[in-house]
Amino acid sequence: MAKSRALHWQEPETINCSQCDGSGEFRGMFSSGPCAMCDGTGLVGEDGEPLPREDLLAMMRRQRDRLAEQLDGARQHYQRLLHTPGVRDALAAERARQLEQQQRDDMALRKRLRGG
Repeated sequence: MAKSRALHWQEPETINCSQCDGSGEFRGMFSSGPCAMCDGTGLVGEDGEPLPREDLLAMMRRQRDRLAEQLDGARQHYQRLLHTPGVRDALAAERARQLEQQQRDDMALRKRLRGG
């Protein structure tokens, strides 16, 4: 008989991995790589044991989907801003100001390098 699965997956409670301190990466004297304790995620279960891969995959998919939604929202907000009167002109003016500042900084650096 096949295993029955819950209809609604519940995200497990997690804590930062004690081995890598939540970074997901171990740093040795001569090398570094993914932490073996948490499989490079930086998270372990509340009991300190690594999370099952099925749970990790589901958590990563949820995080990916949340980030994609945030990115779509940011893109839509940016598009709305570009259609606001005066915003394109203000952006062009700011870019020109930044370019002029960069040119002034470059000239000052060249002058210092020449000893002047």
